[in-house]
Amino acid sequence: MLGGMKKWQVTEKTVKLQGRTLDNDGTRWLIMSASGFECRVHAKEMSIALTGDSTAHPTRQPDGKPEMNQARYALYVDGVLVQDECMDATQKTLIVFKGDAARDATVQLLKLSEGTQSFLGVREMITDDDASISPTPAKKLKIEFIGDSITCGYGVEGKCAEELFTTRTEDASKAYAYLTAKNLDADWSLVSFSGFGVVSGWTNDGNINTIQLVPPHYKKFCFCWNGDMFRDYEWDFSRFQPQIVVINLGTNDDSYTQDDIQRQNEYVSCYVDFIRTVRSYNPQAKIVLALGMMTGGNRLIPFMQKAAQEYTSQTGDTNISTYSFKSQTPEEGFGSDFHPSEATQTRCAREFTEYLKGLGD
Repeated sequence: MLGGMKKWQVTEKTVKLQGRTLDNDGTRWLIMSASGFECRVHAKEMSIALTGDSTAHPTRQPDGKPEMNQARYALYVDGVLVQDECMDATQKTLIVFKGDAARDATVQLLKLSEGTQSFLGVREMITDDDASISPTPAKKLKIEFIGDSITCGYGVEGKCAEELFTTRTEDASKAYAYLTAKNLDADWSLVSFSGFGVVSGWTNDGNINTIQLVPPHYKKFCFCWNGDMFRDYEWDFSRFQPQIVVINLGTNDDSYTQDDIQRQNEYVSCYVDFIRTVRSYNPQAKIVLALGMMTGGNRLIPFMQKAAQEYTSQTGDTNISTYSFKSQTPEEGFGSDFHPSEATQTRCAREFTEYLKGLGD
């Protein structure tokens, strides 16, 4: 308590944590896409103190353009977006609201950009001395989405296919995964890495890329190109046990497998192994394999289906299904680097929501 103000740590006692987060010496780190927290607040005033990583600094580029990889975040009050910014300073304090009379509000802080580019830390929440803060209730349904740039919302706000990537055009809240969770009134966790795959990450020369693979990182808390901070932390799966796990991987693998049947079957084999891993940590969940939103991944749809069939054949586990997205169209437009536009992501979320509803309890 300091000068009539009260400081609160971001813990499960004060907020509902959303996605994979980590407390380290009192700072709550938001790294993965759509990670954050939500709480109910009764206060006259509230602010949130943030800290950044190595990308959190004013622009240093000679052409005056902003840093490409800064953590982007959104602040909502009672479901209304009140701030949408990038972490362009080592320390920041967000003014949530301030007034003479106490008010009740639901406050949410959400990381919009992906973990491979940058981190965002929350040092504390600050209120007037008489305030109270409590977690919002957990939802009945929990869904985990495992994926690549599509799940991250990579370039969803890009103006055209030729526009290069920056975290300023990446918004996980406009990607199909987050939108599907919202449509179903579910709590979510996104485990997604742009350019990553099952057998190979994105490659532009046809050679296998084993650096960008999801399976080795699934058990970890996070992965970031810009630092080793937290890279070796194991994720505690007991913290979030979903009823549904969606895996959307193959678009990047296709850049390696192409029409090579041996490589496509290699994808199948690696995928079966990964499904086994996912099942070991989510024993009761329905597993849904999905693919096809970007045209480049369509060739692997039959092999995604084959992976599901072989997994069931080998294990007897029938609690698994597959879903094929209808691909993006020129009429819907394209985001940065030919990624799905907001129109495509929204349509796919709507259609996928209906599919998941059809799975039943």
